[in-house]
Amino acid sequence: MNYLAKVEAKQYHPPTASKVWHDAGGRCMYRGCGQDLGSTPLTTQNARIAYLAHIVASDPDGPRGNESSHALSDSPENIMLMCDGHHRLIDRIDVAGHPASDLQHMRDVHTARVNLLLGSLQYPTVQLITLLADLAQVPTNVSKTELCSSALSRNLGPLPEIKHMLRRTQRDDRGRFGFWGHFLHEHESDIRELISFTSNKPSQKSSMTPESLGIFPLHLVPVLVLAGRIIGEARHVEIFQYDRIAKTWHWPKESPILTSQFNISYEVDDDSDQEEAILSFELTAKLDTNALPEELARTVRDKKIRWIRITNTDPNPNCINSKEQLDNFSDLARQAIRTIQDSWRSKVIHVFGVSPASTLFKFGQMLQAGNHSVCRVYDRPDGSNIFVPALDITGNDVRSVGANSDQQHQISLR
Repeated sequence: MNYLAKVEAKQYHPPTASKVWHDAGGRCMYRGCGQDLGSTPLTTQNARIAYLAHIVASDPDGPRGNESSHALSDSPENIMLMCDGHHRLIDRIDVAGHPASDLQHMRDVHTARVNLLLGSLQYPTVQLITLLADLAQVPTNVSKTELCSSALSRNLGPLPEIKHMLRRTQRDDRGRFGFWGHFLHEHESDIRELISFTSNKPSQKSSMTPESLGIFPLHLVPVLVLAGRIIGEARHVEIFQYDRIAKTWHWPKESPILTSQFNISYEVDDDSDQEEAILSFELTAKLDTNALPEELARTVRDKKIRWIRITNTDPNPNCINSKEQLDNFSDLARQAIRTIQDSWRSKVIHVFGVSPASTLFKFGQMLQAGNHSVCRVYDRPDGSNIFVPALDITGNDVRSVGANSDQQHQISLR
């Protein structure tokens, strides 16, 4: 095939044009454009509608031309694939605003991104799933580009469709009486969809079963634990943690210097009851014991209940900034579960989470279906309210907690 570029009426050698098309992935290389140049707009008729635009002009008198013009005229690395508008922009409309160095950088970045995206075809496939809620009346929005980029950074190839599960955009009115019963009723179909979609059974709708799941959690504490319990550990799951400072789901490129250490402590009295226990995750901040429900606070004061605390020497929201830190938390959480269930044999675990979303989801994963103590997960709507019991997660179902039976709701997790 003969490739012609309408730049200075020059015909390029076919291998040169082919290489440029290959590097560009068939898209305009101008920063932020990415127009598909293999078909015509509107009609979508197949056609090569691109221009092969020189960075350094093929003639010394042309745009950005110099003494190297003739030598570089047929070099693929000196040629960019461009749409008509951006070709005119760099060669006629705003030549001065597009020096050779800027265009070369555009080409290099574009080529690297194309190689990264196409290279991901060799990566294990991952189904991306978001678990998002608008918290404290602040909208939670994520872009598909950011989510896919985060997966690629872990050498995972994202499937085209992103699943937004348990999405909650309603007003945050957790202070309302009977909220959690209403929540389960309102989102029952969403919960059942999450159970069905992540059940690890062969899909009847699609022949493609992803090799792993990629979870992006940013939701209410009880929902994060519940979602982890539903998805479990029977398949490979990659958990992403949102960095509020950098505003990204990526791990830092450079290994962070660990300034904090996670610890586990046991508050046990010989006279304490083993029927129930408290498990608190305090990595973001120390648990405010003054905000405990009165009945539970009384048992703590009287040393009638056993308590395991997982804490952080430097509490902060971004303490989970590497896989190693998440693994460190996981080791301590498993240790706590083994102690409570296997040694103490407690029937009820009161769970308080003041910790990054990834850790709460991870804890939920550790709860084995059909074989774990009742986990009563607490929620605190805001700093002016105390913790309230939200959900009881059992081995077989989830149910809301409340004194009024009319407001309660239960969903099977089978």
